[in-house]
Order: sequence, then C-alpha cells, then structure tokens
Amino acid sequence: MKVSLFRTPLLGLASAAALLSLAIAPSMTAMAASAPSTLYVSTTGSNTTGNGSANAPYQTISYALSVAASGSTIVVEPGTYDESLTVTNSVRITADAQLSGNASNTILNASGNNNGILIDGAGADNTSVSGLTIENTNAEGVLVVNSNNVVLSHLIVTHTGLNPSPKINEDKAIELIGTQNGMVYDNTVTDNGAGIGLADNGAINPGEPAPFGTAAPSENNVILDNTISGNSSGCGIVVAAYNPGEGVINNLIMGNNVSLSPAGIVVAADVPGTVAEGNAVIDNTATSNFLPGIILHSNTPGDVVTNNSIIGNTVSENKPDPEVSSDNGPTGIIAIGAVEPVTHTLIADNQVSSETYGIFLDNAPGVLGLTSNTFSNVTVPISPATPATLFPLVPVTVNTYGHLAYFYAGLWPNQPGMVAIAKYSTSGTLLQVYAAHYSANLASEIGSVANGAYEPPGHYTIPMD
Repeated sequence: MKVSLFRTPLLGLASAAALLSLAIAPSMTAMAASAPSTLYVSTTGSNTTGNGSANAPYQTISYALSVAASGSTIVVEPGTYDESLTVTNSVRITADAQLSGNASNTILNASGNNNGILIDGAGADNTSVSGLTIENTNAEGVLVVNSNNVVLSHLIVTHTGLNPSPKINEDKAIELIGTQNGMVYDNTVTDNGAGIGLADNGAINPGEPAPFGTAAPSENNVILDNTISGNSSGCGIVVAAYNPGEGVINNLIMGNNVSLSPAGIVVAADVPGTVAEGNAVIDNTATSNFLPGIILHSNTPGDVVTNNSIIGNTVSENKPDPEVSSDNGPTGIIAIGAVEPVTHTLIADNQVSSETYGIFLDNAPGVLGLTSNTFSNVTVPISPATPATLFPLVPVTVNTYGHLAYFYAGLWPNQPGMVAIAKYSTSGTLLQVYAAHYSANLASEIGSVANGAYEPPGHYTIPMD
C-alpha cells in the first residue's frame, strides 16, 4: 500500500522514508520482534487468529501497537474502535485510504479513559497519527509528553475533557508537553474543554493535575492550518511556560482558524521566572471569541516575554480581557505585562475589525510595526494612543536632564535582570537611556511606566554619565 507523510525539512522533522521503511521478515514473530512492518487493523479482525496482514488483520489498535516494531505503520480500516492507546515506540498510525478510510469513518472512541492517545517518551520520537476521529475522553484527546518530531494531522478531535481532574481547568484536546520539532496540522478540534496546547512540564500547568514527564522546553513546534471552535473552558491555542528552567521558545502558530473559545490564541509566561520567547503568530483568523482574539502576556515576577511576533492575522468580534481593568471593550490583540514588561514585540500587518480596541498595550513598551496594521469599525485602533508606544527602545544619549518627560522603567533588552530608564519627550521622541547604576533608584522613585506614557508628578534631575 502506498503511503505518504507531510514533512518540512526546515523544521527538522524525521524523513518519511525513515518512518515508513518496510522490512520483510520470514515470520510474523521475527517481524514483530526485529523489523519495521505494515500491520492492519479491522473491527472484523482477530487478535488471536490474525497476523496483521491485509487479509488477516488484528482487531484492536492496541494489540497492533503491542507487537509492532519501531518504525512500523499501523493501517486502521474504517470502523469504531472502543479503546485508548499508549505509544512508547516510533510508529505511524493512519486510516486505510485504500478503503476510503478517513477521520469521518475511522473512530477511536475512548469513553471512560483519560486520553485517546498518549505518546510518551523519547522512544516514541518520530511517531505520526493521521486520519482518525478521537472522541469522548475524560482529559486530552491526544497527549504527547517528551516525544520529539511527532506529527498529528488530518484528525477530528471532539468531545474531550468530559471528566477531567478537579485540578485541571484548561484541559486540551491536543497537548504537547516538553516536545521539540512537532507538527500539528490540518486538524479539526471542536466542542472540547480546550483546543491545542504547547507547554514545558511546569508544576502548575493548568492542563495537567501534576507535572507529567521530564521538564523540557516546548521548542520549534508548528501548529498549522487547524480549525478550532466551540471550546467551553479553555482557549483555542495556548503556548505557555510553566517551568522556570525551560520555556516555550521559537514555536510557529500559523494559518489556524480559531473561534467561539474563551480566547483565540495565547502566548504566555505564567509562573515566576518563566520564558516565552521567539514565538510567531502568523496569518491566523481569530473571531468571535469570549476574550481577545490574540493575547501575549507575562503574569508574574521574573517572567521574560520577548521577541514574539504577531503578523498578518485577521481578528474580529472578540471580547475584552476581564483581568485588565482598563480593557473595557471588545479587543482584537492585547499585549500585557502584569509585572514584567512584554518586550521586543512585533505586531504588524494585522487586519482588525469590529472591536472597541484594535491593539491594546499595557506594560508592553517598544512595540514595532504598529503603523502597518489596518482597522475597520474599530473605536480605538491602538491604546494607549500615545506617540511613545510607536518608538522602539534603543540606546541614545542626549545632554538633557531635569525636564518633564515620559519615562520607561523596566528590564532592558539583552541584559537579563537589568533595570534601565529611558526618557522620551512629550512628543514621543527618545531622549536618553540612563546607565544601570542610576536606574535602580529611579525605577523605584518614578515607578514602572512601561504602558507607553507616564507623566511624573515632579521634575527629576538625573546625573549624566
């Protein structure tokens, strides 16, 4: 049977040839023990008399997994399979296209089980799953833990998160924890507790009752061309850091359509000292969500949320963020630092419509690209509407001091833990960056003004270098 696997060489995914190479052994026992093979599963097959061939398939996917050698392909014929799968070695699970198998007629019903599919550990690197419906789980539909180069495609994931642990408040239909170079593409994720998540094994991951697996970054993953809608308790796509030693780094969220979820797309650092860096949210559609369409935020002391990009998205008819008191109307895109500033952000070429606030910035200084966005039926295109929000923070020194001005007090680019002061004119021109040995006291005296503009109550004479 001819099979194929979508792959992107730039992302470092394992080659389809390596995953699908087939070796023929003289006996079924030897084949299962030592060489990759193609095994077939059918609801009319048998785990006792079948041998996994097309003519004598096994009856359950679980049994095929138990005898499959690493690198094998498991071909699932149309039907409903009442089981839950655990994958610990590298396999390919796919619907039987030769029998017109696809996600509409090849169904994994995991009723009563926590997961439909658990892909667990380094032994399951390079696993792929495609062409199935996964439904009726207590927790996640597909959970990937510490397995890299995993591909999940052409799936329908629905009615998951039906009975999660009380400690879980954002149970994802698809969640990848501590993974690198994964790809989740062309899936339909509807009517679940939450949509798709990337995380790093933190202690308070709201998608897990306790840390699962080994702490590891969620890095270089791709969430591409998925349709996500109708999730009741959690956001559509969440890329979030919960472990101070790891982070969510350089992930790509592209071409997805997210609607009717609490928030559309979220990139965040949620625990003190965590990192969300270099993530890109590009060419997505986020409409009719119950919070802002796209959210970029840091929540706690020591968080680093930096070098993230929000580019070319279509955003409309979303709602405000109730955790931000000044965000009192429907909002398209919001970047907010609850304690630490969100820095080095690019928000460019987005189309925002039918919102009160198009782009809402709170403790997010130096955002680039703001003037390239377009707005339709938006009351306040950029808030706060001050010139200072349009200027990046770069080291420039002029001989001025003691003037009433706008200030920025916060972490300085490329200097972890360093507090610095930047001074703007009232028209938004950057006047001066003050050296670190002056900055700590000034930050305490003036306060953080990183929401774009702040007029101090008095005049400050600042020593020069």
